[in-house]
Amino acid sequence: MPTHALRAALNVSYVAVVWSILAGSVSVVVGVQAGSTALVGTGTDVLADMLSSVVLVWRFRAELHGRHPGHTAERHAHLVASLALLAVAVGVAAGAATRLASGEGATAEVAGVVVAAASVVVLPVLAVVKLRIAARVPSPALRTDALITLVGAATATLSLVGLLLTRALHWTAADPAAALAIAVLAAATGARELRNRD
Repeated sequence: MPTHALRAALNVSYVAVVWSILAGSVSVVVGVQAGSTALVGTGTDVLADMLSSVVLVWRFRAELHGRHPGHTAERHAHLVASLALLAVAVGVAAGAATRLASGEGATAEVAGVVVAAASVVVLPVLAVVKLRIAARVPSPALRTDALITLVGAATATLSLVGLLLTRALHWTAADPAAALAIAVLAAATGARELRNRD
């Protein structure tokens, strides 16, 4: 396998880890402060993406240094990412259902809108870069990681829409409804990836 392709895979995995730590943590903190289940869901989805990226860093570093844990690491990264998505789905669905039942909505502070908007811009670009590099390596786990990043972009979009509807129309159900959609998307992706593991 070409060294430059492995280095590109390693570098994009490093970028994904750094972005996930920053954006995921900020999304969760701002989401909790704003009472936004959707934004918390986006943050936990991004942090789930980080788990698979960390395994991929180990996998690509090992291969660059002459060790070959490729298939085992691929399977571990795939499993970790899939299970993390399912865990995110359960947690977000529970929180959203509770908020819908109680009639509580998010406060739609500007910080929450900005955080969600940043993810809407950054995550699709990161996902496309991962997909291109995954085809060159080749790495099914990096491709799955890219799909999880796309799920993150979709969840960020749903969060943003929910927050904007809450802000503009004072529709308290918008944020928990967006969170339920996030949970369904995360669960469907996680279940599909578990079935598709080789």
